[in-house]
Amino acid sequence: WLGFASAFSLCCVVVYFSINALPEPYTRPINEHTARMLARVLQAFRIRVLVQGDTVAGSGIGVRIITECTPVFMWGLFLPFVLFYQAPIEKKGWGLAAGIPALYLGNLVRLVAVFMAGRHDRRLFEIVHVYLGQVFTLSLVLLACGIWLKWIEREKSGQSMGMKSWGFPARLAPISIGLFFLWLQVHHGYLRIIDRVMSFGFSLLSYRLIIPYEYEIYYETFNTVAFSSLVLATGSIPAERKIKGLLAGLGILFLVHLLYRTCNLLVTGFHLIPLIAVGLTLASIGQYLLPVILYLRLAAPNALFPSKAPFKARES
Repeated sequence: WLGFASAFSLCCVVVYFSINALPEPYTRPINEHTARMLARVLQAFRIRVLVQGDTVAGSGIGVRIITECTPVFMWGLFLPFVLFYQAPIEKKGWGLAAGIPALYLGNLVRLVAVFMAGRHDRRLFEIVHVYLGQVFTLSLVLLACGIWLKWIEREKSGQSMGMKSWGFPARLAPISIGLFFLWLQVHHGYLRIIDRVMSFGFSLLSYRLIIPYEYEIYYETFNTVAFSSLVLATGSIPAERKIKGLLAGLGILFLVHLLYRTCNLLVTGFHLIPLIAVGLTLASIGQYLLPVILYLRLAAPNALFPSKAPFKARES
């Protein structure tokens, strides 16, 4: 488990930093391609839209496709998982050959749903955008990984993980929706706690911070919903372990949110422009890598990584 987790995490960090550090001309082709494909799907449903570069507009709404709207960040999670998991090369190849297109199509479905929501209501657009961008994308990657694992290990017995059955998504949907709407109500207060901690730290350096709040939904904090939903929906985790895992995982996510907010402050307030890529990478790690690695560590290390000396999680 430790070897996989280290290699998987390091690869994801390198991939996410590389993507976020790329100049805009290098990411523009995938953004524009995604915009064109979104437009074609919408036009297939007889929805009139126009495409201008990376922007799709029509029916009273215009959306700009950025790199986070493409499947590359999901690929950046799925590909290292397959590459570093111990499996025959040919099965890795089949997994990538099936998983990469599946995630591409899943992302396209997400964009269509977001656009359709935006046609009806701007507030609904934001809600659907955040929910699908956080919970749906992670669930889709985990589903792809789970199907691949089930395929390569179907002849082995006693090595299953909680998300293999349909019971997992059936529990995940209502749990994640409930937690999402709860977090919508309280996440501004959570963010103010983060900002108070940050303000206290800067006050020790004789800086007084005035932080404006000009947003309705702070996207980057909703990884707490994704992580919590995954843990709570997994029936194989004992209740006591769930509580301990949630407390530890949410504490780690809090630290990442604090670091991300600090990076934003250093960029906007102190004009440390090189930290833009660092901040974006922190956001990507928090959105994709951390919820997954924390969940796997909590839910299924023995099932996924059996060895002669089985991994046994230490209880604190």
